[in-house]
Amino acid sequence: MDDDMKLSPKTVKRLRNERSWSQEQLAEIADVSLRTIQRVEADGSASRETRTALAAVFEVDVRDLAEPPTPAESPSPVPSKTNATPKQYRVVGAIALLAALLSAGALYFPAPGMPAALTTLAPMIAIAGALYSGFGWYFSGRKPLSTPARRTVQFGFITCALVLLFSCFSASPRATATIYLQMMLFACAIRFCFDWYFSRKC
Repeated sequence: MDDDMKLSPKTVKRLRNERSWSQEQLAEIADVSLRTIQRVEADGSASRETRTALAAVFEVDVRDLAEPPTPAESPSPVPSKTNATPKQYRVVGAIALLAALLSAGALYFPAPGMPAALTTLAPMIAIAGALYSGFGWYFSGRKPLSTPARRTVQFGFITCALVLLFSCFSASPRATATIYLQMMLFACAIRFCFDWYFSRKC
């Protein structure tokens, strides 16, 4: 609940009058001072405790007592970038799935003359795309970072932590960590390209 939220003086006064209560009676029932009620009905100023008490007394939700936003404060009708992110992550997730299938096919069904991209680039694209779409979907409900570069730094920290975690379970942690970190850098580069491209499109 917003601590700076103001109550609507008209709403409070209307609810009080509907019950034929004086300001003194409302103050006594809500267990607040008369001066508090007078201040609420004058300019809507109220503490969290006062808002909760008045909502309980009037048997309404606290938000029903809030001052409605002015036209200048109303949400802009311009669509936000966040509204487009689910499609973005679905597209990248599909790319990651395709790359993973190609990687699995190259691993379990090797063939002479198989392109190097299937054994090197495809796994990296699968990892980068999966992490991008997975973490992007997870963080999509939160306030996004301002630029693709800053989001990539966040992505790199998370990915690095996972890389070091998984390498600890390897028979040769140092060699495995080195390989994984190289893949992580490549994944970060791909993730930055994805983010930069989609941030321009949205």
